[in-house]
Amino acid sequence: MHAIRTALTAAGLCGLLSAATQAQSPADILSRFQPVIKGVEYDTPETPAEVEACKVERVTGAKGEVIGFAVRDSQGKMLRRFIDSNGMTMQRKGETKAQTHLDQWSYYRDGFEIYREVDSDEDGSLDHVQWLNAGGIRVGRISNGRLVGWKRISAEEASRVLVQALISGDMGMLETVMATADELKALGLPTEMVDRAAQGRANRVEAVKALQKDLKGWDGQTTWSRFDGMMPHVIPGDAGSGLTDEIVLYENAVVFVTPSSKAESQGIAYLHVPELIRIGETWKFLSLPRAVDPVQPVLAEVDQGSLRSAIYGRADASAMASDSSSIPPDLMKALAEHDDAAPGADSSSKELAQWHLDRIEILRKIITAARGDEEKLTFYKQVVHDLAEAYKSGLYPQGAEVFAKLIDQGGKIGSFAAYRKILAEFDLDAEKPGANLLAVQEGTLAKLVKYLDEYPKSDETADVLFQIANVNIFNGDDETASKYFARLAADFPTSDVGKKAAGAIRRLESDGKPLVVSGPALSGGTASTADAKGKSVLVLFWMSAAEPDRREIADLLDIHRRYKDKGFDVLSVNLDYERATVEEYLKGTSLPWPVIFEGGGLDSRLANELGIITTPTMILLDGDGKVVTHRVNKASEVSKYLEKPLATSPVGFNLDTKK
Repeated sequence: MHAIRTALTAAGLCGLLSAATQAQSPADILSRFQPVIKGVEYDTPETPAEVEACKVERVTGAKGEVIGFAVRDSQGKMLRRFIDSNGMTMQRKGETKAQTHLDQWSYYRDGFEIYREVDSDEDGSLDHVQWLNAGGIRVGRISNGRLVGWKRISAEEASRVLVQALISGDMGMLETVMATADELKALGLPTEMVDRAAQGRANRVEAVKALQKDLKGWDGQTTWSRFDGMMPHVIPGDAGSGLTDEIVLYENAVVFVTPSSKAESQGIAYLHVPELIRIGETWKFLSLPRAVDPVQPVLAEVDQGSLRSAIYGRADASAMASDSSSIPPDLMKALAEHDDAAPGADSSSKELAQWHLDRIEILRKIITAARGDEEKLTFYKQVVHDLAEAYKSGLYPQGAEVFAKLIDQGGKIGSFAAYRKILAEFDLDAEKPGANLLAVQEGTLAKLVKYLDEYPKSDETADVLFQIANVNIFNGDDETASKYFARLAADFPTSDVGKKAAGAIRRLESDGKPLVVSGPALSGGTASTADAKGKSVLVLFWMSAAEPDRREIADLLDIHRRYKDKGFDVLSVNLDYERATVEEYLKGTSLPWPVIFEGGGLDSRLANELGIITTPTMILLDGDGKVVTHRVNKASEVSKYLEKPLATSPVGFNLDTKK
């Protein structure tokens, strides 16, 4: 990849981008520029005629300057886009002056950007890659042209990377999705788990070779099909577990692959994953998976206990790793084939409902064969999910009776079924002709409140509390919302929704109180409401892709222009997940106020500290830094407040100051 870029730089891409777009043919660009990561799925014309029909065009910046080039196919659909994203320059060894160079390489599928490579530090080599849109959420770290780790990767994508690594024999890639001893130690896990991770790393090469021998039906053309994780589990951080923070993991997941055209479709091995753990924004395997022959599904003897066993010391927990063998492979295969044949988005409601009902019949057989209450619960929850989908279509009224029977079972099955029935009935009632949506919402709210009385400590209670509080916020009843948020924060303090609830209470009860919002500024340094001494400040929480947020920003730009010299300013907190997303937006919309960015979206620090549930959310502060109102519904409402003498000084934010 470096050789490719060096050659193109010599051809004139450094500083002479406009000349490069004329000098490079579509065939040359398509053949010479390729992702550094193998296995990226992107569009490339297949025949010489299709390549010849492609067009190379210049990409221009906001001021009309040439910042790169793109390739489109004969239909005008984007295939490649390579640009200088920030206008920064760099100077290589031997060059007499700094030059502009490409720092972002984008690849497309079906007209949408699917994968991007970035040189963000302007040193002439990649530092991270990112999958976008339908490509997934992966963000990988690159060093010396090789993948060395992940900034973000889902459980599904981690299983895909693992399959790719096993097929290619790429040990470096495999290690990026294996939990390290240091990571487990940082999570506060038991010493035996930390030691086991270190030992597993030392014996990895031999273990992988042994695993590859058991991969029946796999070859170089085998591809990842899907990850079946059923439901993630949470081990709470409390006195019972001895953990400081909660641990989220999958137990007994399964990874299926698709055989190549020359391999037999019957009898291809699948992978059984004992445990997959969440570490920050990444998911990693605690140990290598086991190959399972679907014809003779016999797993190797388990000689190591599970993470749950190590934490709680339960002697029987180590047996959980082999529970999945109790389910006949033909039933798992039948379920997989049924899922593969799911109706498309254009299917009729009748087809969709019938597909869900047929799936329930397969799940019932699996439940009969399953061992242990926990495993049965996993499949029962899938039954409830499919039942809800069929019921809310309006074509399966007898679903109410089935729900009643599940609820009557009591326990975790009953509470889960009762919760999902409420949600399904909301969808069903809201879709009826002439439905009064306000009345439907009020009826659903009453059902959720009644649910809390009947199931005060179910697994679903935290979500129910969160939903009730949210509905009351949207209805303008902050007092009732605070009551439910308080219960949520008290009963579930270590959960994600519990932490969000504590922040929401702080925001809802902030009127008249001092509030400081501070964080890393997108332009560098720190931005804080405390910097705008004497000015009234509107704090805006927003996301660049949300159309309502964009409309409010457009109105705020006008208000800021009219009132900036009269004691008013804005501090915005962007809640995009990736820095590149907001930076791309700001290329077309320049904001005359500071932008705080930390990453993490609605789960970021400031979003949780103030319980931000949706965007845009706006809070207005007076010249003394006290909250005038935590509820600014529209930017246009700000004007009525600014007519009052809230601000005492024209001094405000200085965008050129970094501290």
